Amino acid sequence: MNRYIDIIGGGPAGMMAAIIAAGKGGRVRLWEKNGSLGRKLLATGNGRCNFANQNISLDNFHGGHLQLAGGILDNFKVKNTLEFFEGLGLSFYADSRGRYFPRSNEASAVLFCLEQEMERLGVEVNLRSEIVALGRVSSGWQVRQRGPGHGSAAVILACGGAASPQFGSTGQGYEMASKLNHAIVPPEPALVPLMLAGNWFHKLQGLRMDLRLTISRGGQTVFEIVDEGLFTHYGLSGPLALKASRMMKGPGLECRINFLPYTNETEVITQLRARREKLASRLTRDFLTGLLPEKLGLVMMIQSKLNLDASCREISDEQLPMLLENLCRWPVQIKGPRPFKEAQVTAGGVDCRQIFPESLMSKKAPGLFFCGEVLDVDGDTGGYNLQWSWSSGYAAGNAAAEYVIKKQ
Repeated sequence: MNRYIDIIGGGPAGMMAAIIAAGKGGRVRLWEKNGSLGRKLLATGNGRCNFANQNISLDNFHGGHLQLAGGILDNFKVKNTLEFFEGLGLSFYADSRGRYFPRSNEASAVLFCLEQEMERLGVEVNLRSEIVALGRVSSGWQVRQRGPGHGSAAVILACGGAASPQFGSTGQGYEMASKLNHAIVPPEPALVPLMLAGNWFHKLQGLRMDLRLTISRGGQTVFEIVDEGLFTHYGLSGPLALKASRMMKGPGLECRINFLPYTNETEVITQLRARREKLASRLTRDFLTGLLPEKLGLVMMIQSKLNLDASCREISDEQLPMLLENLCRWPVQIKGPRPFKEAQVTAGGVDCRQIFPESLMSKKAPGLFFCGEVLDVDGDTGGYNLQWSWSSGYAAGNAAAEYVIKKQ
C-alpha cells in the first residue's frame, strides 16, 4: 500500500503540514522549487519573523467563507503555536502590540527549528524540484516534475499565493486546483503599499509617523485607521497603508489624512492661535516646526498658500481654518496598490466552499488537501498570516495522515 503524502510547497504551511503528517506516521515528501526552504518566511517582519500574535480574532482575517477559517484557527490556537515552537527549542517574546518574535530577532531561528524537526521525523525534502502537474491515478495521486511522476496516497497543496513572486510564489497552486475543477476567487495583492496622485509626497520621502486615514464614499465613512505610515517616492507604505490597501476597491472613494491623529480639531485650532502669538516674530516657514516634522510643516504651509517669508503674526484668522483643514483632513487621491511583487500576501485563492472545513480536504477530489495562502483566507499584518499557516498546516497534515492510515 502506498503511504506517501506529497506536499507541494516548502513555505511555513507546507513545513508545518510535513511535520504533523510525519509525526503521525506518514511517509512525507516535500517538494520545493527553490534551492532552499522558507524564503518568504525569512523576509517576514523585516527579517525578524513576527510568527504569531496574542491578540487574535476572526476580525483579523478576510475571505469569502470565514467560518472555515474560524474553525481551523480555533482548533490550533496561538497557545498551541507557542507550545509547538517551544517544544522545538525556540525562545521568543511578545512586544507591546502582542506580536511574537524569536528571542534572537532572526527569522532564520524559526526556519532552523522547522528544518531540524523535519529531519528528525524523516521528511524527504526535495529542493529545486518544481511540480508541474498533479493528477488522479488508480492508486491515489501522482505528482510530476519535468520527468517521471511520483505516486502517493494523498497530496497537500501548500504552494502559496501570488504575492512576492521574487520568493517563488507564482500562483501555480491556483492553476493546479483549477485544472481539478476548483473555483478560484480572483487573486489580488493585499497588505501592499499605496500609490498616491500628485507630487507633494515626494518631499516627505522617508518620513515615518502615526496618521489617521479616513476612507469614505458618498459622505459615509467606510474605513478609518490610526497607525504608522511611511511616505515614499510613490506614495504611502507602512502598517497603515498595508491595512488600508484591501479597502481601495470600487469607484467614488474619498481619502483624507489627519497628521495630528491624537488631537481633536478644537485643540488644534487653539494650539495654532497660541503659536501665532508666541512665535510672532518668527518666519511663517517655521510656524509648524516643533508641532510637526520640519519638512511636513513646510509642505503644509505651502499647500495652505501662506507666505513663507512673512512673520507668523501676519497669519490671519481667515488663513488658520485652511491650515486646520490641511492638517486634519488633507485630501489624497489613491491611484491604486503597488504590484504583487510588493504585496505581503494574496487576497483570494481556492474557494473555501469546496473544502471540508475540519480536514481542509477537497470536496471534489478525495485525498487532496489545501493549506496556507493558496486558500481564500488572508490576515492583517501582525503575525496573523503566519498563524493561518501554522493552523491550516496542522489541520491538513493531521487529516492527510489520518486519511492515508484509514486507506490501508
